[in-house]
Amino acid sequence: MTSVKTKWIYLLGFGGLLPFLGLSLSSLMAIELPLIGNPLPALVSYGAVILSFLSGILWGRALHRADTESTQGLIITSNVFALLAWLTLLLNTIFWSLLLQIVGFALVLFFERKLARGTTMTSQSRYYPMRLMLTVGVIVCQILVLGNHII
Repeated sequence: MTSVKTKWIYLLGFGGLLPFLGLSLSSLMAIELPLIGNPLPALVSYGAVILSFLSGILWGRALHRADTESTQGLIITSNVFALLAWLTLLLNTIFWSLLLQIVGFALVLFFERKLARGTTMTSQSRYYPMRLMLTVGVIVCQILVLGNHII
């Protein structure tokens, strides 16, 4: 990857973590947000958008590999994650929505790691550590809010 491309990937990747941090902190501090109000539904909806985005990345990888290997399983998996993200919006409970998103984010990372072995992603060795940091950040934010929501 070129250094300019790497900078944009890091900037946008970590920039995408900011709403998780801000919404989680607002929720933990019980702060109503201007134009949004309660940060919990915003956190769930943003999580669903990002989980859908990550499932689209899996879909793209499947299309990229379609000429050289069987990718039906990966395409189905990416659709399952997109449907899971949508389900978290349909549920009328913050607890189950956040819990399902935590599982979804962890599983997407698992599949990305599995895909990275022995592919061109391996040569871009900075991508997976970045994804790991971002996923851990997202999951920690959601676990903190989930724990606070239960208590």
